[in-house]
Amino acid sequence: MFFSSKKSTGKEPNNAPIASADIKRVDPHFLHDEPEVDYDAGATQLYKYIEDKDWDKVLHRIETAPHECKTWIFRRESSNPRKIRWRLLPIHASCIFRSPLSVIEALVGAYPDGTQMKDDQEMLPIHLACRNGASKGVVSTLLYAFPDSVKVVDRKGRTPLQLVEASSSQNREAVVMALKKFHKDMDQQKGKGGIVVPAELSTHISGMKANEVDYDHRTILFRHVIKKDWNNVEQRCESHVNEASTWIVTKGFHGNLRFLPLHKACVLQPRITTIHALLAAFPEGSKSRDQDGWLPIHCACFYGSANDVVDALLVANPNGAHSKDDEGRMPLHYATLKNASEGVISSLLRANPKAAVSKDDEGRLPIHHACSKGSPDRAIEALLKVSPKGAQSKDDQGRLPLHHACRKNGSDRIVKTLLTIFPRAAQVKDDQEKLPIHYACQNGASQQVLDLLLTTSLDSLYVQNGFGHTPLEEAKAVNNTVIVKYLEKFEQEKGTLKPRSQNFSKMPVTAAASSSDKELKTSVVALSERVEYLESLLKEVSKIGVALKASPNSNGAEVEKLAEKLAAMKPGSSEKENSRV
Repeated sequence: MFFSSKKSTGKEPNNAPIASADIKRVDPHFLHDEPEVDYDAGATQLYKYIEDKDWDKVLHRIETAPHECKTWIFRRESSNPRKIRWRLLPIHASCIFRSPLSVIEALVGAYPDGTQMKDDQEMLPIHLACRNGASKGVVSTLLYAFPDSVKVVDRKGRTPLQLVEASSSQNREAVVMALKKFHKDMDQQKGKGGIVVPAELSTHISGMKANEVDYDHRTILFRHVIKKDWNNVEQRCESHVNEASTWIVTKGFHGNLRFLPLHKACVLQPRITTIHALLAAFPEGSKSRDQDGWLPIHCACFYGSANDVVDALLVANPNGAHSKDDEGRMPLHYATLKNASEGVISSLLRANPKAAVSKDDEGRLPIHHACSKGSPDRAIEALLKVSPKGAQSKDDQGRLPLHHACRKNGSDRIVKTLLTIFPRAAQVKDDQEKLPIHYACQNGASQQVLDLLLTTSLDSLYVQNGFGHTPLEEAKAVNNTVIVKYLEKFEQEKGTLKPRSQNFSKMPVTAAASSSDKELKTSVVALSERVEYLESLLKEVSKIGVALKASPNSNGAEVEKLAEKLAAMKPGSSEKENSRV
């Protein structure tokens, strides 16, 4: 069941968009236990904190005033007070303002039905999360709370998957994969007669081990972690050591969400003393994997923990730097995905240098992620220092690190480093038949970067991509007049160099052509003739080889004839001149 925030008029068509036949539409205006307030008359304190993105206060407010989690906020049109401009719950607002995972978890825990409520635009929280670039963790939490939401459409007929596919979020790929996998698993389980049970409907998880509790019965230590109350976390680790080894398990459709306080702490960017306290209370925690195969160090790298936290986790579990999760990613992959500092990158590389040459399930090395996300120059250089060959490696889309650097406006220092290691990168096309310079012109690269690319491969200026566009045409398409003027000026100063595929031998030399152009054409014609002559000589050698094999003792004259031709050949002569010999 899901609920609409629109008041029923009794005139809605019976065939209104709906995801599945077993889902009803209910008007919350008829549910007396769901209060609402006018935004202009005074929004709830919880909503104000969400609007201000003060997440620490949001978490505290959820804990102290949980009733506000189910309070609807609405606003009227100033020109027509009888008309509602918008209406939503705190969980909708949190998805719009891209709150951290801890806030979504707290809101779901306080008011599970919120995940099934539609706002005034007929959008569930998961629709808003997918549209606004939420993380895989946020989307997964909403899915596990309301599994059928994966198929629910908004008023424009869009599913969560379609919304995230249309976004340009950096989390797009991971969320798309998670949604597709969830949808597939859901269909398989329903085909077997399985029943989807949202997390909030289960107060206890069957088969739970002695050191596991469900989310509703989470430990006090875990509650302190969620609130980022690090002082109490450290004290609790000393007074109740067993809670550090107690798993928190939430019932979901695709298995359980399962994590330790150490995992959750690493998500929330803790101070180093807190990590030391959690590790001292339960050292094996550093080697424990969550439901996605993540160790605490994966969490720390993905959520941007400080260098000293990463170092402490590596000391506790040196093999953590070698561990791959369910997507084939090591901690180094996540550190580069999240623009980690040079210090974090260097620590991970010291612990496992081979991680630099390890591809994840998407066919990407850490250097691909680093260049695609605009990591600090020194972090990228640290990767290349350990594995220079990474500059020559293509990902699953045929892109080199140089392609990614040009797509994300990498610095001229990084572009120069990549070209120094692998100059031919400037001439390599990806699966869209784009050179790095095509991306550079599309994305407003600096003059220094364009200089580096063009001086390395001058004729790349005339190469067409898969859409038939040259770099100059790409710049014109995005109205980048600065790059257009630069390329036109570059072409005038350097002289027009035609593409290599052009047949210069058939091009007439006009009186208006420059002397340098004439010389170039003459050289190309002479070279073409020389190649043709060498091919004829090779044919002669091939014939002699066949004759020798057929009659090894009767080819002296043929060999002597060829020897005379080879001896008479002049290095600077053309085929016509040599044919006279």
